[in-house]
Order: sequence, then structure tokens, then C-alpha cells
Amino acid sequence: MITSTQQIKISEAQIETLKRTIQHSRLVDHEINSLPDHTRLYEGVGRMFILQPATVVKKNLGNKAKAAEEKIKSLESTKQYLEKSIKESEDNLRELVSSKQQQR
Repeated sequence: MITSTQQIKISEAQIETLKRTIQHSRLVDHEINSLPDHTRLYEGVGRMFILQPATVVKKNLGNKAKAAEEKIKSLESTKQYLEKSIKESEDNLRELVSSKQQQR
């Protein structure tokens, strides 16, 4: 039960991080759309920046947001499973306690 609770907290933290990533990608995409067409765009790769066309940068931002959304869905399903597991553990513990009290 303790392990499941810890895993739920980790999942929630990862979901929040991914939501921030999606929001960042959307904000950057919005800003890129407001730039003139002839603006030079650089994309960060590790410690360097590479000159990329605007279409490639937008495509990469979209892919990044989609991957984050898919990861959020999988984390949500894992979180639901863990919550069910905790609920079952609590029910089993209550049942055990009530049976012990009845034996007295």
C-alpha cells in the first residue's frame, strides 16, 4: 500500500511535468506563428542550436506535445490501477480487522 501511494505521487509529478511541457510547446508554437516568414529559427539540440525551417520546428513541437499527451494517458491509467489497488488493500485490511474483533 505504501509503495502504491508513492508510485501515485510519482505519477502525479510526472503528469504535471508533461502538462508543463505541452503548455511550453503550445506557447512556443504560438510565438513562432506570430513571427515574419523570413525569420531564422534555431532549435536546441543538446548544447547547441541548429538552424531549422519554421515548418520543421513546428512539426517537432507538435510531435513533442503529442508524445507528452500519450504519456499522460498511460500515466493516468497506471494511476487509476494503483488507486484501485490501494482501495482493495484498504478493504481487505478493514475486513481483517473486523474479523479479528468478532473473534474476541
